[in-house]
Amino acid sequence: MVLLPGTDIVEIERIQRLIEGGHDAFLARWFTDAERAYCSGKASPAAHYAARLAAKEAVAKALRWQWTGPVPWRDIEVLHDALGAPLVRLTGQVADWAATQSITVVEVSLSHSRQHATAVAIATRG
Repeated sequence: MVLLPGTDIVEIERIQRLIEGGHDAFLARWFTDAERAYCSGKASPAAHYAARLAAKEAVAKALRWQWTGPVPWRDIEVLHDALGAPLVRLTGQVADWAATQSITVVEVSLSHSRQHATAVAIATRG
């Protein structure tokens, strides 16, 4: 078994400016309907969007993404289990890539302060 780490950090204020600026195309390109519903329902949507964006970047790094073209970000979905812990659901091209790389599990941890959101992802190969 091989563990493949990935990490990322995002400035929450940057995401807040995108939300306030009406950049719906950004949200639609990066987040699934379920992710948008979850984040929009929170007291601080920007922090939750930023954490998910960091998670998606961390997952792409852990998967060693090398597909032709940009990462289809909506193919990496950050949801929650029954206890509220984050979990990753891969679909489409990203799921196909993970399968070709013998990735069996992807775990993620999220955190945020007032200024930054961060995520760590671990993909398991073999």
